[in-house]
Amino acid sequence: MNIFQQFFKSIYSPQTVAKFRNQGIGKTILYVFVLMLISVSVSAIQLGTGISNTVNNFQVALKTDIPDFELKNSVLTSELEEPLFITIDGEQFIFDTTGSLTIRDIEQNYTHVLALLETEAVFITEGITESFRYREFGNLNFTKEQVEEITSSVINLLPLIIAVVVLILYFFLTAMKFIGVFFLSFIALLIRKKLDLILPYKKVWILSAYAVTLPTIFFAITDALYIFIPFSFTLYWVVAIIMIYLIFKEISTIHEDNEPEQL
Repeated sequence: MNIFQQFFKSIYSPQTVAKFRNQGIGKTILYVFVLMLISVSVSAIQLGTGISNTVNNFQVALKTDIPDFELKNSVLTSELEEPLFITIDGEQFIFDTTGSLTIRDIEQNYTHVLALLETEAVFITEGITESFRYREFGNLNFTKEQVEEITSSVINLLPLIIAVVVLILYFFLTAMKFIGVFFLSFIALLIRKKLDLILPYKKVWILSAYAVTLPTIFFAITDALYIFIPFSFTLYWVVAIIMIYLIFKEISTIHEDNEPEQL
C-alpha cells in the first residue's frame, strides 16, 4: 500500500491502520512529511496570495493615500495628528506616527492588516501576528520615496520571498507535528497497558503517526474555510486519542482471534 492509500485509509479505518505497525520507521517518517505537505498546501496558497495582495496594495497606498513621512533613527515621523486607516480592495492598512496605537490594539480589532507604527511594523494574516521594531535592523533612515523604491524591489522578489516563507512554515509545522506524535505515543503507552497489549514502543510510535491523520486534516480544512472550532486544541487531542485507542482495539482483536499480522 503506497503512502497516499495509507493517507486515505488513516482518515476512517483503524482496522487498516493497525496493519501498518510492522512497516519500517523510515516510511512512517516520510508519511508525516507527506501528511503535512497535504495539510499545509491550502494554507500556503492562501498565505502566498495574502502576502502578494498586501504588498501590491501597500504600494498603491504609498502612492495615493499615505502622506510624506520619514523614518529617522528608527522612529517613524510625519505631520499626521491621528492614525490613518486605509482600505484598498479589502486589504487594510494602518499608518500611525502618533504612538497612540499598540500591537495589542491592532490584534484585538484585526485578523488581516499591515500596520506601520511609530517604532515598529505589524503584519497580521489569518490571525497570525508578525512584528518587528525598526531598530532591530540598525539605525534606519528612510524617506517615503526610498520606501517606494524598496517596495518595488520587494514586489520583483515576491515569488522567492513567498517560497522561503512557505518553506519555513512547512518545516516548522512539520517539526511541531513530530513533537505531537511523540507526546501521543506516550499517551498510547498508557492505553496499551490498559488493554494489556504487547506492542514495542517503535510500533506504538508508528501507529501514533497515523492516528493524527484525521484531526490534522479536519483542522486543515476548517482553517482553510475560516471556520472557527471552539476548544480546537482539546478536540484535536480527543480525536487523536480515540483513534489510537480504536487502532489498539483492532490489534487486540487480531491477537484474540490468533490471526497473523499483516503489513
